[in-house]
Amino acid sequence: MDKKEILEKSRKENLIHDEGAMDARRKGQQVGIAGFMFLVAAVIIYNLVVGIDSTLPVAFLLGYLTCQAWGEYATRREKITLISGIIGIIGTIAALGIYVVSTLP
Repeated sequence: MDKKEILEKSRKENLIHDEGAMDARRKGQQVGIAGFMFLVAAVIIYNLVVGIDSTLPVAFLLGYLTCQAWGEYATRREKITLISGIIGIIGTIAALGIYVVSTLP
């Protein structure tokens, strides 16, 4: 086997742990996160201008940030991510509660 065949075989065997694929996935996630944050900010600003309640987009934002904190805590076991996750859960539940109460007939 020449060098090219060995590299190709290695790439096929390591599709999950391929650094190029992992880097592309990481960059895609960063763009997705930035897009989500921009969308949430735009909706909140629009709601403020029009006078609509913004608790639902805030609940989505807090829910996302909470899930991210818990995912990071599960892998790194850092105290700050645990605290962020706990605060996020409280904030998400509060925002959802306020939204449900404000939309009940």
